[in-house]
Amino acid sequence: MADGKGSEKEKDSQIANGDSQGNGQTAPGNTCSGTDKNIVAAIDFGSTYCGYAYTFRTEYEKSTGARQIFSNRWSDSGSLLSAKAPTTALFDSEYNFHSFGYEAEQKYAELIDRKQHNEWHCFRRFKMKLHDKMTLKRELEIPDEAGRLFPAKKVFTDSIRYLREKLVEEIENRNPMKIKLKKVIHWVLTVPAIWTEPSKQFMREAATDAGIPSEDLRIALEPEAAAVYCRSLPLDTLTDSQDQEVTGAFRPGGSYMIIDLGGGTVDMAVHEVSKDGRLIEIWKASGGPWGGTSVDKTFYDFVVKMFGKEFIEQFRITRAKEWMKLSMEFETQKRKLKFDTNYNIKVELPPRLIAESNLEVKDLTSFNKLSIENDDFKNFFQPSTEDIVAHIRSILAEVGKVDLILLVGGFATSGYVNRVIKDAFPDKRVVVPLQAEVAVMYGAVLFGFEPLVISSRVCRHTYGIRVTEDFKEGYHRTEYMAIIDGEPKCKNIFSGIVKEGETVGLTETRNKTYTSTHRDESRRYISIEFAVFASKSVCPKYTTEEPCVRLGCITIEPPADGWPPKVNYNVDMYFGQTEFNITVKNDANGLEYSSSFDFLG
Repeated sequence: MADGKGSEKEKDSQIANGDSQGNGQTAPGNTCSGTDKNIVAAIDFGSTYCGYAYTFRTEYEKSTGARQIFSNRWSDSGSLLSAKAPTTALFDSEYNFHSFGYEAEQKYAELIDRKQHNEWHCFRRFKMKLHDKMTLKRELEIPDEAGRLFPAKKVFTDSIRYLREKLVEEIENRNPMKIKLKKVIHWVLTVPAIWTEPSKQFMREAATDAGIPSEDLRIALEPEAAAVYCRSLPLDTLTDSQDQEVTGAFRPGGSYMIIDLGGGTVDMAVHEVSKDGRLIEIWKASGGPWGGTSVDKTFYDFVVKMFGKEFIEQFRITRAKEWMKLSMEFETQKRKLKFDTNYNIKVELPPRLIAESNLEVKDLTSFNKLSIENDDFKNFFQPSTEDIVAHIRSILAEVGKVDLILLVGGFATSGYVNRVIKDAFPDKRVVVPLQAEVAVMYGAVLFGFEPLVISSRVCRHTYGIRVTEDFKEGYHRTEYMAIIDGEPKCKNIFSGIVKEGETVGLTETRNKTYTSTHRDESRRYISIEFAVFASKSVCPKYTTEEPCVRLGCITIEPPADGWPPKVNYNVDMYFGQTEFNITVKNDANGLEYSSSFDFLG
């Protein structure tokens, strides 16, 4: 029996999970075909760096070796050119968006130099605020660099709007069109595969608020996008350290693990190639906050230990430009580190840091450089690499055959990191493909044209509906007993529709039928609630158990003349796509409710 609430006063559990319950078999779902637009534009909104890429249908239809995917080249005030810009957003004292990326970093540093920064709001690496959130509110606030709270939705929305406008401007300059570009662009936005449904919805709403039409927007999971990119590479470019072809992993029957080593998170997925060449996810997406920023954190702890926490925290705020230089210097040395590096690492310190601290001259080498013992520098990576290797081992212990391990993302380009992973798995082929740092971004463009390349996914949580069932003495909790239509019922029952670990096809629908009864006159005009829950437990009994989280609710209003004595509800859940969808239809008036399901409080 479905949840119900009185139209005026009361609220009871109403939906029965009884004799008319569906058998949980699959039913045909809505299709998820590729776009018919002429342009696909992808925004890769990363934890530490963001970028965009796009291509035209005419390019996509060329052979893989001939097609071009275009992206911006971002530049700081110096000579640095990169495919991505820092995930940094700056707002002025009136809460107006000012700048993003390198421009925001430089402007904020200048404001600090002139002591004009106090009323401005700078946000760095704020994507991680959405990580691992089973519940999320639209009113979520995040702190700026000074610790002041600010609406997260505005920070995300204005940042995406900036990237969208810059991307559209670049397309217009490359290929001027008289028609409005919004009519010919299909948009793709990347998110980590380990993100929850509320986090995905938060990003989708931020993107639509930023001017991207919802009907023209697809969410792509980062490791899947990277996989689409890797399988598109010419056969002679995807080779392992022994220069052996590894393309067999992308042929029917092949399998591989793809690991997106990003700035904030590390995302892992395992795919098998089906007979038709499409990809089947055979292990649920998993990972954790073990990306490149965790190495930065250990370096920060090292600096704090050397200079003192109070001094460094003050220096980071009041000398932002110098702190930025130190961060960039560490980033340079971090990327240069190799596994077989056996010399001490010299990190150039900002002159102000030396002058304003108690650092002894004897601690420095020439040219204001701090010499860090080789083993100490490598230890900065240890917490991250240990977690990554341990998680890979845990997956391989559960999955049978894995022909290939692919490392993508900016952190994968670290010679030290990818060597640690290779050495940890000497019996596996471990490959870092060409342009690994843009694999997700470029793959998202291809994914926009061919989303059906992924044929099925594995559910990361158990999803179900809160229902009532006949009360059984000694089996059900007495505090959940309620008399409904003169019969004892147990409330707060978790009726599972899809279990954690189940494989669900991309165009597949899971279907169940529920009932509500309305024999008492007082129940004829109550609203019926379908409260949807997710749980990390495979078979939860009650929705009140700790692993269960209420994701949202669909409310069904009664017909004008009230409910009949018994009503059946057909519930369809779509799990195979990158976003969760639900539809409820009742047989009293035939009305269908969908799109009103909401993960955000």
